[in-house]
Amino acid sequence: MSHSFCRLNSSVRSLRLGSSSVSGHARRFSQVALKQNPASDSSYSRQPPRERQRDEDSETTRSAPLGTRRVRSAFGKDRQVPRVTRTDYSAMREPSPEFAEHLNGLFPELQFPKELARRILTHSSHPAAIYGHNAALSFLGRRVLSTYLSLLLSSSPNLKPTDDVEEVVSSVLNTYDLGEHIGSGWGLGRAMRWTPAVSATTLQKVGAQPSVLKGAGLYKVQGEAVAAVMGGVYEQFGASVAHRLFHTRILPRLIADRPGIRLPAAFHQDVRVVSNRMGGSKGSLLKKQDEPELKSPFKKPTPAPMPGQAKAEKKREQEKTRQVESESSAEEKSGESIA
Repeated sequence: MSHSFCRLNSSVRSLRLGSSSVSGHARRFSQVALKQNPASDSSYSRQPPRERQRDEDSETTRSAPLGTRRVRSAFGKDRQVPRVTRTDYSAMREPSPEFAEHLNGLFPELQFPKELARRILTHSSHPAAIYGHNAALSFLGRRVLSTYLSLLLSSSPNLKPTDDVEEVVSSVLNTYDLGEHIGSGWGLGRAMRWTPAVSATTLQKVGAQPSVLKGAGLYKVQGEAVAAVMGGVYEQFGASVAHRLFHTRILPRLIADRPGIRLPAAFHQDVRVVSNRMGGSKGSLLKKQDEPELKSPFKKPTPAPMPGQAKAEKKREQEKTRQVESESSAEEKSGESIA
């Protein structure tokens, strides 16, 4: 028993010495390998395949010349990166005369300033809106339209106690209806700057269908532009001109013979009467009493004398001088007689 136990103890001791010598050899081998490759680092971690591919693609893209860079797609095929051209929107700061020409063509009597026309026909969705857009004028014009229609309905003898004026006004002056029936007639969609919600290729494929145009936002943008035109006219030319514009160019078109008229039929005759009283759709927006106010709102010019009026005034002055002279001579004679 003692002899076998001694042999087992000696074998275990040899295994311990052998393992320690193996670990020592492995440690020395790793140190030698690190000395031969000094650029290596003990904290090195292998990158995943996707990250290595991304690094290779970025190095390839940086080395390629401009205009020929290729990016590897997810399926291993190369695709050409489209070259993006930047638009210089600073050139849109100056107002273009095309906006004023379009509005002046619609209303020849009203000469719109270039800056005002640019604001009216620039929607807030366009990148050039940083230099001014029609949101404020549209807000003002919307209130002007509501006020004029409310005054017409309230003064109509056909108004019933059960009629809700505010509901009728909001229904008649729907933004989409203004854009479809007034803005399209004025051609605002061709003249104004805005960004549609649908791409240009989709519009070209589908065509000018009402549902597509409504989905692209054309009618809504045109309706806001109509309100902006009304706000610009009210601000620049006065309330009387805006009043005639509403009753002769806007409201009669909203009650034309078409399906889906929102204004009750009881008020249609009132609209026609007021429109005809103001000259109709071909009537003048400027009256004689409005012209001096447009030229100089703070100082009214003196009226020109009528023909023959100057001669009559001159005769009156001569008669007055003769009468004064005769009276003075009569007093002198009476004084001499008394003396």
